[in-house]
Amino acid sequence: MIVFRDALFEQLYRVTNEERYSHAPLVFFMALYLIWIKRFEIKNHNDGPWIGVAITIFAGFALVVGELSAIWTIVQYGMLLMCFGLAWTMIGKQIKKILIPFMHLFLVIPLPYMLDVMLSGKMQLISSDLGVAISRLLGLTVFQDGNIIDLGIYKLQVVEACSGLNYMYPLMTIGLMMGYMYKAPFYARAILFLSSVPISILMNSARIAVVAVLVNHSGIEAAEGFMHYFEGWVIFLICIGLLLLEAKLLNVALKINDRTLAASFDYLETQHQVLDSGAKSDVQRLPVIIGVSIVLLASFSTFTIKHRAEVIPERAYFSEFPLDINGWKGRTYQFENGENEILQLKDYLLINFNKANTNINLYAGYVESQRSGSVPHSPKACIPGGGWEITNTKIHEVAIDNQKTIKVTRMMIAKGESKQIVYYWFHQRGRDLSNEFSMKFALLYDAIKMNRTDGAIVRYTVPVYKSEVESDRALEDFIRITYPLLLKYIPD
Repeated sequence: MIVFRDALFEQLYRVTNEERYSHAPLVFFMALYLIWIKRFEIKNHNDGPWIGVAITIFAGFALVVGELSAIWTIVQYGMLLMCFGLAWTMIGKQIKKILIPFMHLFLVIPLPYMLDVMLSGKMQLISSDLGVAISRLLGLTVFQDGNIIDLGIYKLQVVEACSGLNYMYPLMTIGLMMGYMYKAPFYARAILFLSSVPISILMNSARIAVVAVLVNHSGIEAAEGFMHYFEGWVIFLICIGLLLLEAKLLNVALKINDRTLAASFDYLETQHQVLDSGAKSDVQRLPVIIGVSIVLLASFSTFTIKHRAEVIPERAYFSEFPLDINGWKGRTYQFENGENEILQLKDYLLINFNKANTNINLYAGYVESQRSGSVPHSPKACIPGGGWEITNTKIHEVAIDNQKTIKVTRMMIAKGESKQIVYYWFHQRGRDLSNEFSMKFALLYDAIKMNRTDGAIVRYTVPVYKSEVESDRALEDFIRITYPLLLKYIPD
């Protein structure tokens, strides 16, 4: 733990600053307790230890890579996987007896930032759609534009904190614990656990509908301050109650109607038959020795990794970007809802350009370090939140000049009768990367080799006026003009 303290501190920082992971410290101690009370059931042998050795080797490699790149998500998963592999090496296939405690710990490690953002964006949209549907069932007249719910007098925005993940992650942990303790066949226990996901989504949507009703009758104060948090806690307690109700209904389906809820769960009593301490040991020592050696080797090898101060290249700020380019006239504007802080951008550019009745929007968001997980935001996550539907996505080539061609992600988006074409790519340390996955691999490589993780996302948007062909041509022509200018502000 001393060796990987930086990753642990990063984890601690996240769980103390994000509501969705605030239950992590409690889960950690609960997992330790569940492992502790299982000590009576674990015998003195380790069948199949070499699988554990293989897991430990993989985890050791992940730890070293994570430390080299200082990408703490890799280190955090590697640490837990190494503990799991070492435990498997020591007790063999008996690892299934303490599998659930390890699953609890995996559930509270923060997801990689990009996955978390994309999941949050989809959850926001689902919650908005269901919330509007429930509101209409309750008799409200509402209009929805993506994550904006228009009540006429007031407009409610379903922000990231209201995506439902603040319910889902803790409820999944409770559902896993209930499934673990539930005295029923495996399929019934799995149903109890998996149902925590749709329950959290549905109840979060119900909360949005309730807020809409209260705001419509009492004003915007019903969606702010104490009332906002109070409603959240009430809904979360209802979610737990629904899991308990589901257990009762499963009892009926399993034809054990006479069993009370209290009798439905094994409370893991600590009175167990103590194993004979004098019993003959059947532990294969060689795998254990190898497993412990791998742990020590991976840990001590990190001491040789010098954490140099990350290289932050000099660059010009986007505020200096020209607004008159070959007849194109630009007008800058700013984010209105603090998106730059949410995205953790060091600098960003938002300009609407116009020429001959053609409008093109240019956005570039720059981060100087992605090691803490703040990567450039994918348009695939945020565009649906504005009420636009992505109708087509493909990789498209744009010729900058006779020597250079870049690949971009081309999306067609629609809202009602309106259509727009979006080109975006990630300019990362001299590379133009067309998608999120190639960007992540390049990030890992450059973090180790160059000690740099800076980079930006570049996005161009144009409305479809007469035809897609004409809009594509206008966008490509404009990219050819502005691409060389961007290199001054996004260093290679």
